[in-house]
Amino acid sequence: MAAKTMACGPRWGVHAALAVLVGAALGGTACDAAAWSRPATAPPPLVEAESASAPSKELGCSAAQYAAQTTETPALAWPVQTAPLALDQACWVNAAEAAASVQSAQPPTLVDVRPRSLQRAAPIARALELELSDMASKRFLQQTPVVLLGSGLDSAEVDQACRQLRQQGFVQLQAVRGGVRAWQAAQAGTAGSQPLLQPLDAQTWIAALGQGMHWTVISASEAMQHAPQAQWPVPPEQLVAVRVEGKERDAKLVAAIARAYQDRLKHVRHAGYAQALVVITDGVVSDALRAQVESTLAPSTDASKAGRSTSETSAAMVTLPAYWLDGGWQAYAQQVAQTAAIQQTANHRLQAPCGRI
Repeated sequence: MAAKTMACGPRWGVHAALAVLVGAALGGTACDAAAWSRPATAPPPLVEAESASAPSKELGCSAAQYAAQTTETPALAWPVQTAPLALDQACWVNAAEAAASVQSAQPPTLVDVRPRSLQRAAPIARALELELSDMASKRFLQQTPVVLLGSGLDSAEVDQACRQLRQQGFVQLQAVRGGVRAWQAAQAGTAGSQPLLQPLDAQTWIAALGQGMHWTVISASEAMQHAPQAQWPVPPEQLVAVRVEGKERDAKLVAAIARAYQDRLKHVRHAGYAQALVVITDGVVSDALRAQVESTLAPSTDASKAGRSTSETSAAMVTLPAYWLDGGWQAYAQQVAQTAAIQQTANHRLQAPCGRI
């Protein structure tokens, strides 16, 4: 036994002797036992990995598969406006006609089908508050005229619901073209109290891009204009770029945005799909510019003064609803990145711990 111990290498004193006895008792060799008795001051050399990207051969279970997954961040999927949706004309009614029908001998039942948050924030007088999905169960509305009031940015959802409900017996059901905003503008004396350029947050606009609406974008954002066209939410022919230089830049920008909107309004034509316009600026000046542009386009009852009349404003709100993107292009780009990160996290496949089913 002593000879075997010497063959294993240098002697380690008492530890080696004890190891020999343990090894012999367990049926192993002295070398096997002595290997466990060596001090930690002589670790085995590290083996360099074959490849930085390849998983270790010693990884087991799902750990190897997880290590092999790519860590590259996928390119952002920038939202793009869907093709304009041809609306069922039998499902839609002009806001002025709907407002007049309320004063008739048999007024229709108004139903507010906007999201709950909007219903709570700005309730509509004498209107039922329901979700579109709940309409089919309200059989008592089948035998009476019904007017749906949407947000104005949900034309695809409202159009589809109207078609289905009419097939289910709601034959007198229609929706107001332009939604609640057009409805309120059609009420006597209320157009002047509403901003012509409605504030619109990036998340809501991204959702509206999928509602089959034809969007015109007035871009006063240098960041957007210099961005790749693949990041633009609309085709180039639907984008009006506003550029100004020199002194008093803000004042020139306000005048240019107002002119671009008025010019677009003159050339808008009635179509079988919903249309809207949005102004996009750079975030640092967005709020201040909006107030100045709004002042320039503010309705006026005095024909000798600049601006639009109340009746013209009401017509504009219905013909081409206009919005102002809160936070500008920077807020939009940030929302796109945030949405992509959430989707990436939601699509990530969780790995079960090794040894567990």
